[in-house]
Amino acid sequence: MKRIIFLAFFATLFLTKSFAQDENIPVPDFVNTLYAITKDGLVSLEKQEASLKRRVKTGSFIPYANLFVGGTKSSLIIKNAKSNVRFSGNKLRFIYEPSVMIDPETTVKIIPFTSNDSKDHREVFTGSSNNWGTAKANEIPKIPFTYKKYKEKYIIIEINSLPQGEYGIEFSSKDATNAELKMQLFGVY
Repeated sequence: MKRIIFLAFFATLFLTKSFAQDENIPVPDFVNTLYAITKDGLVSLEKQEASLKRRVKTGSFIPYANLFVGGTKSSLIIKNAKSNVRFSGNKLRFIYEPSVMIDPETTVKIIPFTSNDSKDHREVFTGSSNNWGTAKANEIPKIPFTYKKYKEKYIIIEINSLPQGEYGIEFSSKDATNAELKMQLFGVY
């Protein structure tokens, strides 16, 4: 009987240990700052503030209608065509400590940027408008991700596979007065 209790105890202990959180990931130093989790530790991402750029589309005058036709295109612009922080596109993982524990799907956006080497910047198209007041808001493409809590205070974001390119991560705020577009950036080779 003692042998059965002894074996049951060790079996329970073994099963509990095998399902526990085995990972020992270093934790971030700052709130709302993303770090990539690598085999060598945490790597901080490039940080920049994006600027909103509006370009006037070439207009033309229609004389018989006495009408000028034109419009604008809007984009988010990041300086430098490529990020100096680069990873392979296989499984990427990031960790951060949120200032408020809110569902990351509503506050975190991972955005692919188009690299423009000739203008030495990265950009993503955000919308357009024309003279008739018709505005077309472009749905900014977002990369899907999964997430999980780590040690009750941190969030780990996981991306299974990313194609080669430039990416930015934005923490959006429900506060409409926050007009800054601070991005945390990286590239995939």
